[in-house]
Amino acid sequence: MMAQAGCSTQRVASTSRSGRAEALVSSSAAASRPPWHGVAARHLSTAHASSCVRAVPHVSVSIPQKPKLCYVGVVRASEGMSPDKSQWGSQFASLSPPLLSKTDEHFRQQGVEFVDTRSGIVVSELNALFEKVGFPRRDPAKLKIALENTHALVWARATRTTRYASEGQMVAFARATSDGVLSATIWDVSVLPSWQRGGLGRALMERLTRSLVADSIPTITLYAEPAVLGLYEKLGFVTDPEGIKGMAFAREKRDKTSAVAGTVARR
Repeated sequence: MMAQAGCSTQRVASTSRSGRAEALVSSSAAASRPPWHGVAARHLSTAHASSCVRAVPHVSVSIPQKPKLCYVGVVRASEGMSPDKSQWGSQFASLSPPLLSKTDEHFRQQGVEFVDTRSGIVVSELNALFEKVGFPRRDPAKLKIALENTHALVWARATRTTRYASEGQMVAFARATSDGVLSATIWDVSVLPSWQRGGLGRALMERLTRSLVADSIPTITLYAEPAVLGLYEKLGFVTDPEGIKGMAFAREKRDKTSAVAGTVARR
């Protein structure tokens, strides 16, 4: 789903798959970054969004606001929308996909190259990247299946060994799920802390969004932390268009009191 772009603010990541997946940039990593490194994108995992539907009573769930953003520089923006939404989307139908702020050659000179295929991705290495930005570690077998079912992805690897990464190491990643014709959602945008503050996160998003626009997908969305909204807005995304909110089902455990009460009631 660069979200899932970010800042150097420390955040607390949940310890379970169903918890909030937020990017974590440690103060020590921030201190060691060179001045040219770029902003990492952070996304909310598929288990959370701007608000939650609670299926179990007596559950107190505190979830911070996670705005839903929709890309408006797409072709045939009215497709896949209700009549009211299509009128709103039609005004953006002529917008172009995001321009590349920095060329591939620029990043090659920095020792990074972009890849848009699954070939070369090592699940354990991707999990290591997730952990370094504060995302939860995924079950390797499930992550492999998730990659196989991903519509489009872009990742970056180091082309030479430096003090920031070894040759061939994954330094950034982003992917999108989609039905292929009507809508797509961007997830798991992450940039290795040592490679932040150099435009790599933005470049990753630009290339992935351009790929989705090239597929003529009219609705492209993502969920992001408030701290990184400015980055996405520069890329052509708008926050909660027309008041449309994203929601996610929160599978929270009941507290012991509720569980005991339920058991007694059944008896």
